[in-house]
Amino acid sequence: MEFVKVLKTSRFLDPMEGYAEVRRFSEVRYDPLTGHTSRILDFPVRELKRPDLTGLIESSRPLCPFCPEVVEKVTPKFHPDLASSGRYARGEALCVPNAFPYDENGAVTVMSHRHFVGLDEFTPAMMADAFACCIDYLEDVRSKQPDMVYQSLNWNYMPQAGGSIVHPHLQIAASSTATNYYSAAIPALSRYHSDSGEDFWPDLVEEERRRGERLIASSRLLSWVVAFAPMGIFDVVGILHGAQAPGDLRGELLQDMVTGVLKVLRYIDSLNMASLNMSVYFHLDDDLFTPHLRICPRVNIPPFETSQINYMGMLHNETLTIMKPEDICTGIRQLW
Repeated sequence: MEFVKVLKTSRFLDPMEGYAEVRRFSEVRYDPLTGHTSRILDFPVRELKRPDLTGLIESSRPLCPFCPEVVEKVTPKFHPDLASSGRYARGEALCVPNAFPYDENGAVTVMSHRHFVGLDEFTPAMMADAFACCIDYLEDVRSKQPDMVYQSLNWNYMPQAGGSIVHPHLQIAASSTATNYYSAAIPALSRYHSDSGEDFWPDLVEEERRRGERLIASSRLLSWVVAFAPMGIFDVVGILHGAQAPGDLRGELLQDMVTGVLKVLRYIDSLNMASLNMSVYFHLDDDLFTPHLRICPRVNIPPFETSQINYMGMLHNETLTIMKPEDICTGIRQLW
């Protein structure tokens, strides 16, 4: 397994240094599975100011469809041909159809009765109930629609990450059509197995353990690493050794995953970041595809709140970050 990075050097004459030569350094990194490239930039911004979300939270409250006093009046129910329940509930979590779905089976799980939950306020019970509610729905989909093999749990936390509703909620997808992520990963996993005779994900964990740079923690059921070539400003990957389908995400494995997710959320919060994307990926009936999750915070770059996604990300599909994965791993380990 190779962790390839190409070091780049830029030279120019800097007026702030009397037009003396100045050098800036960057890296191009290649994902060891898919070859997707990420660029680590030498950028001066290192600390972010915590955003004031008060106005956003309060202005979004009157029109929120997920608050408990209106959620059952304004959200749809699942069609009886496609699901055995009109809605699914666990604790405060409620799973309902997505009124504006991305695919043939789209659902939303409202995570809490509270309109806003800060990253440091999510509890193990809240998170476990939300995940379990999603899994109940996906298991039902699998029993009735066996060709829906691309299944995922997804989270756009806050508008900066694409969340159109502040009230915390997960989005669930079950489809017969692969996203680009699956289309890149599935053949790459097959190639790796053909070339090495081994499975990629266990090999990745062992190689990261040997290198000691990006492995956060590992157990029989679950391993956590910081991605060598991140898909965002940084990218924490949880590898679910003890699962093959959503229905396997129960008991000890679910609790371990919840514990890890909460630690990552608290680390993101400690950096004054207030938004994130998360996906948990399943590919049913594929022994080479180990279910795994990725968590990427979303930030705007000061001083003008510039989007982290520019032409490189939007039109070249190239990830940019100013944070080295190895530094992120050191920071997370300190609170793990």
